[in-house]
This record gives sequence, structure tokens and C-alpha cells, in this order.
Amino acid sequence: MEPNRFSVSRTHLKQLFRDKGDRILIAIGVANGAEARQLHHTLANLYAQNAVPDFVGGFIAFVSGYLCAAMHGLPDMGYILRSEIVRQTDIIEQATWMAALQTGTPALPIGVDADTGYGSEPCAILLTCRQIHKQGGQYIQLEDQRDVNKTCGHMAGAGGLGKFLAPAEDMIRLRLDPAVAYAADQDDFAVMARTDAIAVEGFSKAMDRAMRYADAGADYIFVEAPESLEQLRTIGEEFKNSPRGILANMIERSPKTPYMSPRELHELGYDIALYCIGSMLAGRAAQQRYYHIIGQGRQVLQGADESEERWFAGFNAIIGREQTEAWNRFFHDKAS
Repeated sequence: MEPNRFSVSRTHLKQLFRDKGDRILIAIGVANGAEARQLHHTLANLYAQNAVPDFVGGFIAFVSGYLCAAMHGLPDMGYILRSEIVRQTDIIEQATWMAALQTGTPALPIGVDADTGYGSEPCAILLTCRQIHKQGGQYIQLEDQRDVNKTCGHMAGAGGLGKFLAPAEDMIRLRLDPAVAYAADQDDFAVMARTDAIAVEGFSKAMDRAMRYADAGADYIFVEAPESLEQLRTIGEEFKNSPRGILANMIERSPKTPYMSPRELHELGYDIALYCIGSMLAGRAAQQRYYHIIGQGRQVLQGADESEERWFAGFNAIIGREQTEAWNRFFHDKAS
């Protein structure tokens, strides 16, 4: 890192998608700036070691509504509004910019989960697109649940009794049309359309909705919560010759969707593999163990990996302590 250089390139998602060929992109959810920086450093190291497999065409940092709600100590059940997801996008953009400066490698493109768009009228969708785009988001994900009582796609609705869908016509006319119109005038912004219809109307009608959303101009299509390997396979086959990209969402131990690796999803024909909340689930398991040991008055480091990289020094390096020190020294020395 050169402390007097602040120009960072960010991978252009549309170009990445055009250049990927038959490879798959991997989108990974990050809950905060620390996770975003850790993701960037880990991937930069994998590329430096030539350890990224040939079937992977690149990576995306994903701003998840579920994770945004979780950062407020809330479930993904309609609590989060535009202001929170826009702020979260800004945090992830800043963190990936800082990490890119630190490593000298391009910043990751950013995809953003915008739920139902945070408003029932097209003007609200346009504002959501603009604010997310302004903060660095390169695609917006919009879903067809009703704009009240929406929940995570792998949950059974706000009351536990099922989800509620907006009519497909409303999803297209009031959400997708304004988003697609906005994206058409930008060179670095795209639209992902998600349908939650499997849980409400069944797989066949969900596929009908997905096709209609593709015809309406969505760049990427996301059929949420397939319930079997056969459904996952059918989605891949139905969109095999489509210019639209298709995404599969994997949640660890989901009650809905069989869990598959990026390699397996690539073999099924998917363009994007999304792992939206797994990093937080993995972190929670480690935190739970840490709290349990401390709560019993025991020694956390006993029997654990005690390397500096694993603990305080390693985290400080990822979070940018040395980067900050270098900037401060450089400009203090320059002034003197």
C-alpha cells in the first residue's frame, strides 16, 4: 500500500457478468464493515495463491436484509426500512474501498437486498434505486411479497402462517418497471427480480412469475426457496438459454432448500450462487462458545489456536490499523 495513493478500482458487475462465460459468480453476505474487509482479504489471498477454481468467475459482496435486521438485534420480518439498508450499503462500500487500498486489488462489486423496495408507488422504488446506487450498490434485489408483513424467504410469514404475495402485475408495473428504467440509464447498475411464490402458489406458478419478470427486463432472476433438488435443477434448465442470469440462495440448514456448494450449483447451470447469512451463522457459533467459556470462568485460549493471526494482532491488521498508522506517519512527515 502506498500511503499517498487513494485511487481504487472496483470490479464492474455488469462487465464481470459479461466476461464470466460459463463460470459462476459467488455472492457472499457481509453483516458489517469488519466482515466486508475480512472477505476482501481472504479472496485477495486466494487469488494470490491461485486457489480460486476455474469454474468461479468472480465474487460479489452482498448487503443482506436479513443481516441488516440482525445487526439491529431483529429478525428479518419487515423491521428494516430504506434508511437502514442504504446506510448498510455505505458501510460495506467504505470497508471494501479501504480493503482494496490495503491490498492493491480491485474492490468487490456490491449487490443489495432491497426487500419490496420500501414503498408502494414507483417513485419510492426510484428513490430506493438512486440511494442504493449512490452508495455503491451495483444491483438491487426486489421481491414480490406484499410490502407489509414481508419476511425472509425461508420463514413462514410474519405470523408463522404463510407469506403474502403482491400480484405479479403489481410487481412488474410498480416495482420492476421503475427499477429497470432507472438501471437502463446507468452503466453500473442492474436489477434482480425475486419471487417468493413457491411457498404460496407452488413451483409452477413461481416459474411463470420468474419468466414474466425476465420478460419485464430484470437482469437477474431469483426463484426463492426451492424445495427439492429437482426444483433447483428445473430452474437451471428453464433458464439455460436465457440472456438473464439466475441465482440460487443457499442458507445453512434451511428448512426449505437443499444445501449445495458453488461447484454443484455451477453444474446445475446457475450464474450466481448466494450465501447470504452463513458468515454470521458461523460467527454466532464461535461467539456462543466464547461466551460459554468466559461465563464459566474458564480460559478461552487453553487448547485453542493461540497464534497472533487468530486473535488481536490479526484482526487489527484486517481492520486497517497498520493502514491508518501509515497514512498518519506519511502526512505528518510530509508536513515536517
